[in-house]
Amino acid sequence: MSASRSSNSPVVRERTLRQAQRRKRRVIWGLVIIVLLGAVVAGKQGYHWVKLRRAEQFGAAGDALVKTGNLKEAATNYGAALHLNPSGYRGLIGAARLASKADRAEAVDLWERVLKLPRATTSDRQEYIELLLRTGRLSLVQKVLNPLVKPEADVRTLLLASRYAAQTGDNARAIEFSRMAVKRIPKDGEAAYQLASVLALSTDPSQQAEARTILWKLGDEPGPYREAAVQGLARAPDLTDAEKNRVFQMLESLTPPHIENALLAADLRLQLNPDETDNIYEQTIAHWNQGQPAELIQLTRWLNMHQQPDRVLALATVDRAFKDNDLLLARLDALALKQRWEDIDSLLAQPDLRLDPSMLECFRARVAQERNAVIDAEMHWNRALSFAARTPSKLRFIASFAEQSHASATALKAFDQLAKFPDHSAFAYRGLERLSGRSKDLAVQRGAAERIKNLTGDNPNAAAQLAYVDLLAGKDVETNTALARKLVQEHSDRIAFRVTAALGFLRQHDPGQALEQFKGPAGAPPIDWSKTPPNWRAVYAAVLVANEQANAAHEIIRTIPVDQLSPEERALIGVK
Repeated sequence: MSASRSSNSPVVRERTLRQAQRRKRRVIWGLVIIVLLGAVVAGKQGYHWVKLRRAEQFGAAGDALVKTGNLKEAATNYGAALHLNPSGYRGLIGAARLASKADRAEAVDLWERVLKLPRATTSDRQEYIELLLRTGRLSLVQKVLNPLVKPEADVRTLLLASRYAAQTGDNARAIEFSRMAVKRIPKDGEAAYQLASVLALSTDPSQQAEARTILWKLGDEPGPYREAAVQGLARAPDLTDAEKNRVFQMLESLTPPHIENALLAADLRLQLNPDETDNIYEQTIAHWNQGQPAELIQLTRWLNMHQQPDRVLALATVDRAFKDNDLLLARLDALALKQRWEDIDSLLAQPDLRLDPSMLECFRARVAQERNAVIDAEMHWNRALSFAARTPSKLRFIASFAEQSHASATALKAFDQLAKFPDHSAFAYRGLERLSGRSKDLAVQRGAAERIKNLTGDNPNAAAQLAYVDLLAGKDVETNTALARKLVQEHSDRIAFRVTAALGFLRQHDPGQALEQFKGPAGAPPIDWSKTPPNWRAVYAAVLVANEQANAAHEIIRTIPVDQLSPEERALIGVK
């Protein structure tokens, strides 16, 4: 059989047809699979796009709810946005702003996530710095702030840099940044007010005078900083009677009237009219004693501050005080001012007392302390700390109350616990700083100074204070003197650092170098010793004695309230 006949046979044709059909089916199925795979990929991409779109909608809804004040619903929407898109800018920035507004602990984490996004702006970084400065997390500020501080930095950045410098104790840099901001926008009220605020912290009389000049100008002009400027003037020291009268009139003109301004005005009236104190107190009470509970509480605190416990007791009656814990505290404070410890004890024993157990234990500790029952006082202080556990608001009360009660060891413990809460670390830092500077117990001073240094890392203030306390105790003299010298070289305008260096040289028996520390940088104004802290004067007097300037030292010592010195500081000037 020939080849042509065999290829045209039915069997061959059928086999060829089947092969062609199989090839066709393979091609069709291949196309189907390709189409299905494409559909799956497109579906996933479409689903992802829908999720992102929905996340944006939730974020936008959250923004709208924030504007209407519905923060709870806004938080829910931001949460939904982050659930759909954990790295979405809109959900993260909205949640970060809301958490900052509510002082939530998670705010810092949310802002850190925002700043990692490509869409993060300079304004976002500035908002984050605002939060860190407000909550006292200074150790986190520098890494965010430094990249923004450039020659072309905007006014907001310069003001943030000024606030950071002021909070870390570098007032010279704070003034420098504020001046740069004012130079950029001379008529900007915020920049002017910030400059006045940092100038007021200076020990230089000319800079303090400049601060008052700025505040007078702001106070005379309408604007958002007028009221703050007038309040700053009302609190300013060394005003003449004519200036006090002028500030009083400015306070009276502020509208709407509120109790803070009224009490500042009353303070000025008391200074101007010391023979009319009873009338001033009675008029102030008559105007505000029927106000809102918050106003009555502020009024009673002001009266206690002015040593008017009888008036407080008349306002915060037992029945009235039992309805409000803050009023009850004001009554207890007034009883303490009158040394009526039996009455306090009786009040604390009332069965229907609703005061928090930690606060109750504080007052019981104070009563025991006043009775010289040392063991009982310590027991109650420890119980107060135990009841407060890890509740910041309670720890704040204990810390402040113990500090006012001269229970420094308890205050130190409370501030130490409080410092572990980032949102309260600034309050704890300031408290520890006060304890370190004012306590007469060197162990308390050192404990506070050490905690401050741990809290603030490279803060030069903390390093200088710890070095000062160690030098008082004669500890690590060479190391601490070298540290103080380095701080003086880096911050030659800081008198506190020069005092510490002088004490170091005094401990090293080098009176010449000790005296040299008080000369200051070229062009610096002379130190007005009458306005310096007592411990600075004690060190200076000791240096004068070591340099055989006994008469000059005696003149300084005469101005020192020795009861405000620690035993070690009194020993420097030979006073027991």
